Amino acid sequence: MARRQAIPQDVFRQLDRLSFISRRPARAGTGGEHVSRHPAPSTDFVDYRPYVPGDDFRRVDWNVYGRLGSLHVKVTEGRERLDVILVLDCSSSMDYGQPDGSKLEWASQLVAALAYVGASRADGVRIACLGQAQPDGWRPGPFSRRARVPELVQQLSTLAPAGLVDLNAGLAACIPAGTPANSLAVVVSDLLTPDGVASGLELLRARVADVAVIHVVCPEELDPGVSGEVELDDAESGSVLELGVSLETLEAYRQRFADWLDARESECRRRGLRYCRVRTDQPVNAVVLNDLRAGGLIR
Repeated sequence: MARRQAIPQDVFRQLDRLSFISRRPARAGTGGEHVSRHPAPSTDFVDYRPYVPGDDFRRVDWNVYGRLGSLHVKVTEGRERLDVILVLDCSSSMDYGQPDGSKLEWASQLVAALAYVGASRADGVRIACLGQAQPDGWRPGPFSRRARVPELVQQLSTLAPAGLVDLNAGLAACIPAGTPANSLAVVVSDLLTPDGVASGLELLRARVADVAVIHVVCPEELDPGVSGEVELDDAESGSVLELGVSLETLEAYRQRFADWLDARESECRRRGLRYCRVRTDQPVNAVVLNDLRAGGLIR
């Protein structure tokens, strides 16, 4: 079933100057735009510092020597490439949320926006869809040019819920062989699974040096607008629960859901992972510009 077109081009342009923040040094590569933690030849001048034995004489600024009578070398920044894997949860629990679209639709738009951010900085971007049989012609990357983004937008718009997905197994297997260990993996998911995602995050963290989790929540989960006798259908297992909903039931649910959200955040932070909780009733560009910046994933 076809899905909505992702965010329009005028919104993409608001993201032009953004880039991912990596907690690990990026690898060298032509055209990269991330500041390296390692010394590297570059024309990006930053500052001067006094010469010390062993410095390359070609980096001495002789104009400064003529004025001050002391040797100073130019300090520059190396620009390197970051490998980014965007991991999208396509389980059927993501197919929830009204009236503006499901969590999966919204999360697909967010992944497209993040891919645009990476490609704008010449990062190597790859998409992994958990539980999804890839459509014909699907090309998950890596790519490092913005020209590929419209094609990606179209492909993401065709994704459909994948039923019951083992998130832990998916997270453990989503990094392809040969991926540099200092890559950044960004998981976009509602994290809804009976067993939690601790083991999957542990295995993912063992494969790549830097992992961030974007926890997608819709308003109906935070405050369900139901009352009386209702039937709750499990989108993944198909089981049905008949329930009488009172004000006390709703209050107990809200508290348990808040506790569950806190537990998922603690699960990530204990492992040194960045965690950002986002709501699907917010525009995708506002979430990228505000929430993900505040969460230390984007600058």
